Amino acid sequence: MTKILLVSLWFIIAVKTQSPCDEVSFVNRAGWGAREPTSITNLTRKPLSFYVIHHTYSPPNCYDDASCIQRVKSIQNYHQLEERWVDIGYHFLVGENGKVYEGRGWSRQAAHSPGWNDDAYGKKLFI
Repeated sequence: MTKILLVSLWFIIAVKTQSPCDEVSFVNRAGWGAREPTSITNLTRKPLSFYVIHHTYSPPNCYDDASCIQRVKSIQNYHQLEERWVDIGYHFLVGENGKVYEGRGWSRQAAHSPGWNDDAYGKKLFI
C-alpha cells in the first residue's frame, strides 16, 4: 500500500510539472497489449486543472507483471465491450507491483468522471 501511495504522489507531481521521473516503471499501451481505441478525442487544453484518483478492490491482487497486465486488459475489455466506451476510461492505472500503466495517456480525453473528463486527469489504483 505504501508503494502505491508513493507512486500516486509521484504521479500528482508529474501531472503538475509535466515532467518524467526515471524512478517509476512505466508500461506503455503496447507493453500491456492494449487494443486500439475506436475513436480519439484529444484534450483541448493542457495541463488540466484537476486530478481524480479512482480505486478498485477486486481480487485477486496483482503483485506481478502478468497479473497486473491481465487486470488492465480486463478493465479495457469491460469499458469497451460492456460499457461501449471508445477505450479504457482512465489516463493511467497503477498496479500493486508499483508500475504505472498507460491508459489514454496525457493527450486524450478520458471517460472516468462525467462532467469532468475534459478538465481532469483520471488514474486508477489497484488496492
